[in-house]
Amino acid sequence: MISFFKPLCQRAVPLALAAITFLSQASAADVAADLETGFLRPPDSARPWVYYFIMDGNLSREGITADFEALQRAGLGGMIIMEVDAGIPRGPVKFMSAEWRQAFKHAVAEAERLGLQITLNAGPGWTGSGGPWVKPEQSMQHVVASAVEVVGPTNFNATLSRPSPRPPYFGNAGLPQAMLKAKDEFYVDVAVLAVPKTSETQRIADIDEKALYLRHPYSSRPGTKPFLPAPANYPALPADAVISADRVIDLTGKLSADGRLTWSVPAGDWTILRFGRTSTGANTRPAPAPGLGLECDKFDQAALDAHFDAFVGALLREIGPRRPSPDRGWNMLHIDSWEMGAQNWTAAFRDEFRRRRGYDPVRYLPAVTGRVVESLEVSERFLWDLRQTAQELTIENHAQHLKELGRRHGFGLSIEPYDMNPCSDMSLGGVADVPMCEFWLYGFNSTFSVLEAASIAHTGGRPIVAAESFTSTDAERWQAHPASMKALGDWAFSAGVNRIVFHRSQHQPQLDRRPGMTMGPYGVHWERTQTWWDLVPAYHAYLARCQFLLRQGLPVADVCYLVAEGAPHVFRPPTSATRGHPPERLGYNFDGIAPETLLARMTVQEGKLVLPHGLSYRALVLPERDTMTPTLLRKVKELVQAGATVIGPRPLKSPSLSRYPQCDEEVKKLADELWGKQERKDGPSKAAAADSTLQHSSTPTLQRAVGNGRVVWAPGTPSAPAPEPRNPLEQAKWIWRAEGKPAASAPAGKRFFRRVVALGGSASIESARVFMTADNSFELFVNGHRAGRGDNFHETYALDITPLLKPGANVLAVEAENGGDTPNPAGLIGSLIVKFRDGRVLEVPTDRSWQAAQTPAADWTTDTAPTAAWSAAMELGAPGMAPWNRRGKSASEPEQYGDFAIVAGVLNEMGVTPDFESDGPLRYAHRRVGDGDIYFVANREDRSVDAACTFRVSGKTPELWDPLTGGRRRLPDFTSTNGRTTVPLRFEPTQSFFVVFRPAVTAANVAGRNFQDVMKMAELSGPWEVSFDPKWGGPQSVTFQALEDWSQRPETGIKFYSCMATYRKTFDFAGADVSGQRPAASRLYLDLGSVKNLARVRLNGRDLGIVWCAPWRVDITAAVREKDNQLEILVANLWPNRLIGDQSLPPDQRLTSTTWNPFKKDSRLLESGLRGPVTLGMEKAEDSQ
Repeated sequence: MISFFKPLCQRAVPLALAAITFLSQASAADVAADLETGFLRPPDSARPWVYYFIMDGNLSREGITADFEALQRAGLGGMIIMEVDAGIPRGPVKFMSAEWRQAFKHAVAEAERLGLQITLNAGPGWTGSGGPWVKPEQSMQHVVASAVEVVGPTNFNATLSRPSPRPPYFGNAGLPQAMLKAKDEFYVDVAVLAVPKTSETQRIADIDEKALYLRHPYSSRPGTKPFLPAPANYPALPADAVISADRVIDLTGKLSADGRLTWSVPAGDWTILRFGRTSTGANTRPAPAPGLGLECDKFDQAALDAHFDAFVGALLREIGPRRPSPDRGWNMLHIDSWEMGAQNWTAAFRDEFRRRRGYDPVRYLPAVTGRVVESLEVSERFLWDLRQTAQELTIENHAQHLKELGRRHGFGLSIEPYDMNPCSDMSLGGVADVPMCEFWLYGFNSTFSVLEAASIAHTGGRPIVAAESFTSTDAERWQAHPASMKALGDWAFSAGVNRIVFHRSQHQPQLDRRPGMTMGPYGVHWERTQTWWDLVPAYHAYLARCQFLLRQGLPVADVCYLVAEGAPHVFRPPTSATRGHPPERLGYNFDGIAPETLLARMTVQEGKLVLPHGLSYRALVLPERDTMTPTLLRKVKELVQAGATVIGPRPLKSPSLSRYPQCDEEVKKLADELWGKQERKDGPSKAAAADSTLQHSSTPTLQRAVGNGRVVWAPGTPSAPAPEPRNPLEQAKWIWRAEGKPAASAPAGKRFFRRVVALGGSASIESARVFMTADNSFELFVNGHRAGRGDNFHETYALDITPLLKPGANVLAVEAENGGDTPNPAGLIGSLIVKFRDGRVLEVPTDRSWQAAQTPAADWTTDTAPTAAWSAAMELGAPGMAPWNRRGKSASEPEQYGDFAIVAGVLNEMGVTPDFESDGPLRYAHRRVGDGDIYFVANREDRSVDAACTFRVSGKTPELWDPLTGGRRRLPDFTSTNGRTTVPLRFEPTQSFFVVFRPAVTAANVAGRNFQDVMKMAELSGPWEVSFDPKWGGPQSVTFQALEDWSQRPETGIKFYSCMATYRKTFDFAGADVSGQRPAASRLYLDLGSVKNLARVRLNGRDLGIVWCAPWRVDITAAVREKDNQLEILVANLWPNRLIGDQSLPPDQRLTSTTWNPFKKDSRLLESGLRGPVTLGMEKAEDSQ
């Protein structure tokens, strides 16, 4: 534990932090005692949040008040505030001016008044912690070098060139000249070394990454490594390519202040290296212009102190005395996704390195230039140590210190610990009180961060997993709405998220403009100026119910993946442990665990791996690496001896130069004690060392008992270094429907593709995966089932379709869309790769054998027969063709862990059955609360599903809790056997439920059905009176003879209408179904059919609620009468139609006002309004069947 924790332990923990820290203990236990009340009426703490953006000076106090009141009314609970420059013209309120600080003070007061929580980003923009107050000497720094060649013997007396700073990752464009000048002028010498000249052709590969001169954005730059390999063995290099460490001459003391070196050069060819530290140039982009400045030094506490005082301290002084509250007002600080890049030096770095690693780094500094010192292995080990030191300094002196500074003022800390992060994501994220992640509705694939954040929270005992949610590029185009987002949000819940933070809600400085201020093309538009804002509380209530239950008790998981040591590192579970895109866990849940967390927190009780807050696992899985530090391996041995089951390969050496070579001897000794002695140095693990052999899937495994536990491994050596994965698209062609030259220009809109694949009835499939991408987006169906989607052609999406294939004919069907309003390049490329257990491989790439269509029949995803609508797809070219340039890009990364089938087999052998199984397309999450179990189960497909679901629970009664309505009821139809309970469930499209198991009230289940059929009784056809709002161009009242799409009406005021309209109809209801009298115990429903996009139903003056997703119906039992029923249905559509219509009008006649309108006057209109059919239905009670 680092020293600044010591005084913290001697004083009371601030209230806000206490609430965060202990929520999972005392508070959660108290709330769990009344789950029903909390589920029906979730507390404010369970509400979803928003990112609240201010656009560069466009700010007003009245706008803040209107925004916050609207957020509170809509059922939102808090916000993360940032001011950024996203290309919107600057406003009048200068960032951090007196007026700005007063506006922020007003925001805090309003949040306290309304019960909203505020989290403030740690600096201007969203990148990190910096600003114009950061001096170059306190900015992020690199050690850089210049070189001069000299031949001895001779007397050298010359001025050495001052090393040039590296250009910042995102360039200098748009940055203040004064800042650039100060940055470039800052320079401090570090060392001068003379080394024997070596061959220019032999250099350390990827040195800029390994020496932390750069870290590419992992989520948005294809090919960025999730980790840097640390193998046990490296190739030997020629003597002229290696610098002997004992021939490195330190000349630092001979350098004068003006850079002149005087040296008597020995005989030979020498290179003189002048090392100095400079600013990395990392800055606060995309901060508002007055907030542009350098990022503060992440290795230096004093630099963070100065930044904190200049930014957070200035705001605290403006606000004055305050009493921090855990449930309202400003109570958190935030570090957003790491986009500052990497640094590798600071003033105290040499001393810190010596203290932590046990040796002086200076003689190895030539390695940061790519030169090899002593050997390639020694140089790589030094670079590993350099990165590890950088990680520790970043975590301790920046993230942990920011947390400590915040605690002094009652703040907690949330962190998104990924992207250009020079640390291990899991290690940096472990500092957070609230670990965060992100997932995109349109754009990049950052789903890995969700699995990381959930793992960080679960292993660290943090109750909240927050997610920057539904982030989008310009592909969103004002088209997102709750129903279109539900399935993705449910996936996030199943993956561990329990706080949705919408990206984004835009501050609206004006009160009279709609849609108003935007963040340009970025994010979903989640603010009071939305057409459907008055109807969105129902969606937020759904989210709050889900989030309330998903914070109760503890998550249930069986497998814990040990994250490999080293930095940077992105945790990626094996692809065999998940399926689909976004990735879903299979029947066994898992977490990753950071090495530091394992060392500090994990013990063994009764054969289970246990964490202090009560979470336990049945198996620990080691990474597929052949290096591990002695400290970590010693802990693994400790766990095994105490009774743990550990699965994974034998490490051979340490990755570090610390205590080298003794460290390797210790690793070998510990490995021998666990895996048994090897017959050959550095050779593969031998079966002779094992006690027995297990058989799981097609892979034999070995096991060995050690103490009270055992180790299990597959024979052979770990993959080190991991080979470059084969590109599964290398045989595929880009295809599209034959219409012109699609690679250059194709009509905007959807096109459809399919391929029938025949599989023999006797074929035993090991795995089946589709690798696919498209410009702009695609969705894959397999035999009618949705298998996954993608919307970034820079990425190849890997979709596991193994459970969807069947003997005989299989239909691969793809709905691809070329986005935009005008013709632009379009293409689809993919390949199905099926691996059979007998070793055969079937590959089905996209080519002219695929069929294409513009308007397929309704059964196009299942029908195997060709029709006239289909024609051969056009081959456009190979993967590397322009404009996509996919040449050489692999679809996958080196696997970090072994085949999940081995893990599942070990669990099965231990008697641990899958936690959840289903014969339907369902995803799940599981939490345990006392003696009860809570399962979240969601239909991932846009179709109705009946499924038998098997839960690893017995002796308890299942109940159905519906988060859409807050309703609860028993499920009478279930069977229990062998410690598991099977329950038949029925889902509407993308519907979700909680299945809650509590101790049985009766000894056996009561006969009955879990779901009753709703019988259609009548259709409300004929004319409807429809009222539009003239403010938005619609007629005050019009009669629809039948339900119609607004965009197809001839009236321009309806055709281009966006906002809300009210449908009215009067009807009689005789109270009888088609066969006679309605039973008294039955329920009556009004089904709206299809709605574009949200609706509120009133019947006879009674508000029956808001409908925003399937099932599109409301219970009318208590409101309906036999005669003269007055029905009102308020419907809201989306903004695009009005934005399109306004493009035909002169600016002064337009009805909308917005800073971003991506449409043209001939853009495609969206289907809108109540589409129906509207029907009356009856659900009979069980005893009336």
